[in-house]
Amino acid sequence: MPALPPTDSAPGLFAAGRGRVLLFCWLGWVFDFYDLILFSFTKRAVALELGLDLYGSVAWIEGWSLLATAVGGFLFGRIADRIGRRQAMVASIVVFSLGALLTGLAHGFWSLLLARLVAGLGVGGEWGIGHAVVADYWHGRDRDRVHGILQAGSPVAMALAAAVGCFLAPLPEVGWRAVFLASAALGLMALAGRWAMPRPDRAVAAGERLPARALLAPVHRRATLVLLAILVLHMAGFWCVYAELPAALMAMHGVSAAEVGWFQIQVNAVHVVADVLFGYLAARFGRRRTFVAFCLLFALGQALVLRELGALQHDFAGFTLAVAAMGLGAGTWSCFGALFGQYFPAALRATAAATCYALARAVQLPAKPAIGASFEAAGSFAPALWVGIGCAVGSALAVGWLPTGRAPAATDP
Repeated sequence: MPALPPTDSAPGLFAAGRGRVLLFCWLGWVFDFYDLILFSFTKRAVALELGLDLYGSVAWIEGWSLLATAVGGFLFGRIADRIGRRQAMVASIVVFSLGALLTGLAHGFWSLLLARLVAGLGVGGEWGIGHAVVADYWHGRDRDRVHGILQAGSPVAMALAAAVGCFLAPLPEVGWRAVFLASAALGLMALAGRWAMPRPDRAVAAGERLPARALLAPVHRRATLVLLAILVLHMAGFWCVYAELPAALMAMHGVSAAEVGWFQIQVNAVHVVADVLFGYLAARFGRRRTFVAFCLLFALGQALVLRELGALQHDFAGFTLAVAAMGLGAGTWSCFGALFGQYFPAALRATAAATCYALARAVQLPAKPAIGASFEAAGSFAPALWVGIGCAVGSALAVGWLPTGRAPAATDP
């Protein structure tokens, strides 16, 4: 495949081969995140079959798998910047597919832990690589729009995981093992990478080499630390609220698996709109203003959910509408890819994005068992919502600490 044009000279967002590059990055992110989040919808059944404590052993397994994403993020980010985006993305898909296979074959605590560690390693690099590719081939306002489209793969993955985990996995003739074994077949997507990704690779063709320690060089240090801090807050809000919500609704609030499945599909349909809308609004009004507005909307949505929590069993429709407001605010995730593209040069972009994103996940290792303990103490999902509200407000405040403009060495290739 010929190399894509290095500037916005090609007309249209998806002209000159860009469309299939975005499609492959989008599919890679969808199935990568689907594999990670599917465990949230099936972990009750996994815990029951393997004789594990849901808020003890399983919570620690989830935490360690998130830590593994940090290792994978750094590893695959470096491969993407030093060897090539295509090679790194294909390798990450193969690894997370192997993790899904091992999950389906797990027979106890240690085998399940190994499986989720392998899955975490593969999942860690996908987001950063995909967004680095977008930042390489789209510029200016187009970059915001395309980052929003790519990020919209996240709620699509959530909805897909909800459908499989809540409707398919509970069937006696299917079960949780079968859905993980089936998701391992997604490794075949790696073959599509040879067709979709450009050659020569942009990062390699540039001939530029930067060590990982350049992330903390004076020119990049502030952007690295502030973006990492905001991502830590966002990840805490996500893994304490979104990822815990399905199991908590069923275990503590008496909601059926089918109701949870439909609720997740509806809410994530709203989230898809939010991700795409964020990109277009950011292109029109600016990234920071749009980010702050969506953060506050996310906090408001969680406050509404908190208010509806007490009446959940009598008014599930009202609860769903409240969570839909929260889903609109979750469009903030579309901003991060554009920010990494703005502040880091091509030779460091995948390393910065994948490492910071996955490191923020890894910080959730102690948070997972802690939030589980708070659920057991309160007998309610409310503690997670208070954490989420604080993280959303904190993110809105922290974005003001980012450097203005772009770093001197962070020009587009």
